[in-house]
Formats: sequence, structure tokens, C-alpha cells
Amino acid sequence: MATLVFGAIGTALGGPLGGALGALLGQQVDNAIIGNGHVRGPRLRELEVTTSSYGSAIARHYGRMRVPGTIIWSTDLEEASETSGGKNRPDVTTYSYSVSFAVALASRPIASVGRIWADGRLLRGEAGDLKVPGTMRIYTGQSDQLPDPVIAAKEGAENCPAHRGLAYVVFEDLDLSEFYNRLPALTFEVIADDAGFSLADIVGDML
Repeated sequence: MATLVFGAIGTALGGPLGGALGALLGQQVDNAIIGNGHVRGPRLRELEVTTSSYGSAIARHYGRMRVPGTIIWSTDLEEASETSGGKNRPDVTTYSYSVSFAVALASRPIASVGRIWADGRLLRGEAGDLKVPGTMRIYTGQSDQLPDPVIAAKEGAENCPAHRGLAYVVFEDLDLSEFYNRLPALTFEVIADDAGFSLADIVGDML
């Protein structure tokens, strides 16, 4: 408003040059009163990820099952911002969030992991494709598996076990935009035995 008023006064008193100077002065007044037109989108105030899985038992699975997992490690949420705008338009800053975390699936080696669902929606298809940005690594619990590189980088190699005998997956920089910027409830299609199993296999694992 001040831009228009000062511009009109400047034009009346000093012609085109006075109008330009008046508009510039009015713009400064507008910015001081109502800001520079920078719009910010919703932003989280708390980035810490809290879980209650400490001490939870991790099941042994046989055959093919759809099961929930147990979060055993996580980073805080990672925030990224992007500002857009242009001539005669206010700058708009939007925020997005991602997270890296590990989910234990079985306390015995498995063959592979199939589909994954997040909040009941397909997150990973049969072809192994994630439906949102991010990467995923599968550790089947074999006796020669190595520590995950992301966990090792965050925690230090000396504080990062290989979790041999434990089947788990690691999500790296999983985009949370589709999940209201929170960790979704996950379920996994665990293919524990691709060649079948018998009662003797189960009894043998228990002994």
C-alpha cells in the first residue's frame, strides 16, 4: 500500500523520477511493516525419532510370512529446505524430511525379503523398487555379513556390530513426505525358507 501512495505523491511532486523514488521509499516502508513477502511452509520443531522397541523379542520365522519389524537403530529426522519464487512473486520456502533406520526381521537367517508395506500401502514392490525416494539394503543374517556402512559412519566402526544371525534391513534417507513426516508402520514379506522347511528344522533351531 505504501508503495502506491508514495509513488503517487512522488509523481505529483517530481514527475516520473519522483514517482520512482517515491515507490522505492514506499516499498521500504511496506517491507518494514508487513515483511518482504517470504512465505514459509510447515516445519517440524522436533526432529528426534523415539521408539519403544528396546528389549523387545525378535521372532524366528519359517516359510513365507508378512510380519512387522522391530526398529533397532535410527537417526534423527534430516531436514531439507527449498526456496522458490520469482519476479513479482513472494519467495516460498518448503521443508522436507528423511530418515535412516534399521529394522530387525528375524533372529535366524532368512532367504530374502519381498514386498514391504508402509501404513498399509505398498512401499516396495515385487521387483524390489521403492515407491518413495530412498535406498534399502537387506541383511539376511548370514555368518559372513558385514556391518552396514551408514550405521558405521554414524556410530563409528567400533560401535557397529555386523548382527550376524540376525536378519534386518536398513533404509537410507527414506523420504517421509508421503507419511506425514513421521516413521510409518511397516510390515514385511519375509521369505525365510525358499526351499521349504520341516518340523525337524524348527526343533533343531530350538535345541
